Amino acid sequence: MTRGARTPSTSNSAGVIADRLRASIRDGKLLPGTHLVQEKLAAELKVSRIPLREALHALAAEGLIELQPQRGMVVAELSHGEIAELFELRLQMEPHLAEEIVRGCRDRDIDELQDLADEMRRQGADAASRASLNYEFHRRVYALSEQRLTLRFVDQLLHLVEPYSRRWARSGDDLERIDDEHQQMVDVLRDRDAAALRRVITAHVEGARDHVMAAHRGK
Repeated sequence: MTRGARTPSTSNSAGVIADRLRASIRDGKLLPGTHLVQEKLAAELKVSRIPLREALHALAAEGLIELQPQRGMVVAELSHGEIAELFELRLQMEPHLAEEIVRGCRDRDIDELQDLADEMRRQGADAASRASLNYEFHRRVYALSEQRLTLRFVDQLLHLVEPYSRRWARSGDDLERIDDEHQQMVDVLRDRDAAALRRVITAHVEGARDHVMAAHRGK
């Protein structure tokens, strides 16, 4: 490399920008239906437009962003039926990871999950804080399975559903049950009980589905 040549900034890479945008969608900074103006986004994120464009197209491929006639790129806004479909996909994928999760779980993993579960309970109905914690909790649980390809799809589903889960979290409805189910996941992992973990994950996703669908119907 010649003297004075500059290497691309890691923070300006398409992958890092995509991660930042996913977090903004998950945390409610970019709401469903938000029109994305590339010049404005580039200035706000302090990034170059070429990697930003690449990041936006990556998110469009994941379904988080849509290209609409006359409007350009917008944060995806899902229909009632599409949200229901998301939860059906979650039920097909997440409970079936239970055996591999238990096989890959170590004591320190359980301690970290316990810390996340405790912090979520302390946050109560603070939707923004819960959004990040809830994503991190489930992401860490499923990552224990080391099923790389499945995890990629599950991660995409979690990002897609989170804006609608956050709407429900703001209502404060039945959050104690959700916190109890997070604790149950930690407990059955500590017991290394894969069958129980499968049951808890199934009940957890079904309960979230029912609440999210009800919140979306009544918005």
